[in-house]
Amino acid sequence: MESLPAMRGSIFVTGPWTIFLDSLSRLLPLNDSLNPQSYSSMMARAAAVCMSLAILLAPVTGCFSDIEGIDRADPTNLQVNPSPLVGALLQEVHFTASSSMSVHVPYLVREDGSEFFTNGTTLVFDAPGSLTIEMIAPSNIRSAYFILGGTEGFQDSGMMHIRDSNQSWSELFETDDFVQGPYSWLELPVVRENRSGFSVEEGSLHGTGIIDGLSAFEWLESFADPDSGYNERWGPFTLNDPNYMRAAEYVQGYLEGMGWDADIHRYWISDFSYAVNVCGYKTGTVFPNEWLVLGAHLDVAEPGSPPGGGTRIGAHDNGAGVSLVLEAARGLIQFDHRRTVAVCLWSNEENGYDGVDRWIDNIPQGVTITNYLNSDAVGTNWPGYYTLVVDCIPNNEDKLGDQWEMIRMLEWVGTQNNDISAALQLGREIFHEEGYASMKDVDSSDQKRQTISVHDSDRGRSDYERFADQLGVVSVDWGSLTGGSDCYHGSCDTLDTMIDMMVTDNGTGRQNLVESFDLVSWWIFSAAMVLDETPIHDG
Repeated sequence: MESLPAMRGSIFVTGPWTIFLDSLSRLLPLNDSLNPQSYSSMMARAAAVCMSLAILLAPVTGCFSDIEGIDRADPTNLQVNPSPLVGALLQEVHFTASSSMSVHVPYLVREDGSEFFTNGTTLVFDAPGSLTIEMIAPSNIRSAYFILGGTEGFQDSGMMHIRDSNQSWSELFETDDFVQGPYSWLELPVVRENRSGFSVEEGSLHGTGIIDGLSAFEWLESFADPDSGYNERWGPFTLNDPNYMRAAEYVQGYLEGMGWDADIHRYWISDFSYAVNVCGYKTGTVFPNEWLVLGAHLDVAEPGSPPGGGTRIGAHDNGAGVSLVLEAARGLIQFDHRRTVAVCLWSNEENGYDGVDRWIDNIPQGVTITNYLNSDAVGTNWPGYYTLVVDCIPNNEDKLGDQWEMIRMLEWVGTQNNDISAALQLGREIFHEEGYASMKDVDSSDQKRQTISVHDSDRGRSDYERFADQLGVVSVDWGSLTGGSDCYHGSCDTLDTMIDMMVTDNGTGRQNLVESFDLVSWWIFSAAMVLDETPIHDG
């Protein structure tokens, strides 16, 4: 990392300290003399500020408390710029320490001297000095947190276990273990720019950055328009089905426009069945024969499909899944990767998985698949009143355990970008007490529970099942309510229906749907970045 000259003359403070110093500055006289009346008034205001300070400092005493035998790094000896960070963007961040310490940065950071990213890094200051890194600031949370410790025994490999994966940083800092432990912490504000030209109700809060939910929404809005020409994507049942091929060629062009090496793969299956997949590839520069795959099925339920009788549009199942994978792909193409990344939109998921099966059958010799990330029937979930269901397979029993490493990683990167710890904790409780079906097959929106469940499940029912079953690859799916929806595989599976389903007491349907799209697309992107560095294998 590049060393910079030490920056002097200021101390970085956040939270209550900022409020205190601002308030104190308002008490100081503008000249050297004070009359008795102004002095009395100033002292009264000072007393009020001191009382406020006593209240405000309570949540952060873990940073400054003196525990016998523990010599913590003092957060006031670290300055971090810029402040605030710009959310959802890659940026240079400068750290200046006025004493020796180690600083753990638990975010996606560009490795020193390379084009690759690592899931967190530790900066070691053996003496006062400055270091600069490039990091991606959190996308949908108002603070970034840095963990401070001594210059020895501060190992990156163990830092992801410093907090529970479904726990927020603020929850961790209030625990006895942390308060009495060897670390302190520093909080830095994060502000994500709004998309100009849009209101909050239209999704402006999640419309900027490397990727964003509003762009995913706009793509689906165009793709799922009843008059778009991309509907009735059934099968396909003929090699050159005009509706299906129109959509496939559009997606191919969209991938190519981003910079992916995109192709349409056609496979003959029988006299009456064909598989047609659209895939984009970006070759890895270290392990080109190890492939990380992202995917979603492009086809929709044909007429007669149970339970709803089929659909023309399929906005939820699975236009939304396609949109979110493409949005994650828009972020991934901007960076180099160690491993080859493939982004595939599958055919025939609704009638037998022929698309993904033929692709698996034709994996080039010498290529291994490291992990697979899938998006199917997703979007009508948190922050709405339906559960976001994140499945990890393979699994032998319907309980947490088999894929704990993947579950932990997913919860970790999810909570890094979003304030979802309470939703994850409630989702885990529902999964254990009510079961998987209560989240996918039962409409419980009347309970107004905002939940997310990350678990390993034996009910994989999408293309990710094929990667797990045929290749033994640890695979993940982001999904939401299916069997419990009146519009599942039905004619009312439209974008308007999705918007109506996402109305809550404190947000419009569109606003919440855009935030949901932002959450999932960033989650897929971040998981892919982590898995490019360290794949997760079964067992």
